[in-house]
Amino acid sequence: MHLSRRQEEIILLICEGRSNKEIGKKLDVSPRTVESHLQRLYTQHKVHSRTALVVKWLREQSPAEED
Repeated sequence: MHLSRRQEEIILLICEGRSNKEIGKKLDVSPRTVESHLQRLYTQHKVHSRTALVVKWLREQSPAEED
């Protein structure tokens, strides 16, 4: 999963359970800017929710399991 540094920061903050408002405050951007990043991520990675985005990101972070 190719992510910009900002997109990765947003995903990490989502993993901490933070809201768009909290993420915006932490990154010094508006909650609307956070939402714009998320919408772009949803489109790029063909997901429809924060949860699906994080699951996909986590799966791609861990090494593939061998059977």
